[in-house]
Amino acid sequence: MTHEEMLEVAAQREAMNAKKRKINKQCDEWLEELEGYSFRYERFWDDFDQAKDKNDYHTMKIMVRWLRTAFEMGYCACESKINGESK
Repeated sequence: MTHEEMLEVAAQREAMNAKKRKINKQCDEWLEELEGYSFRYERFWDDFDQAKDKNDYHTMKIMVRWLRTAFEMGYCACESKINGESK
């Protein structure tokens, strides 16, 4: 791999990481919004605490990963729709 190719790969990775950070920040902001009579994060953390009380760390990790992935997939689907892409 040439030096230029390595720089290109590094730039692509940095762009992907920047997009991931942006999506994670938006996910956190979305969770902090009021929905009905409670904040979204309150309902999520109630379920999360039930797993925590049982020391079910695997479920806790999966719940956070699932929530972020679901938000990211919705974000990407909306982004594709806005940009006129079909996936």
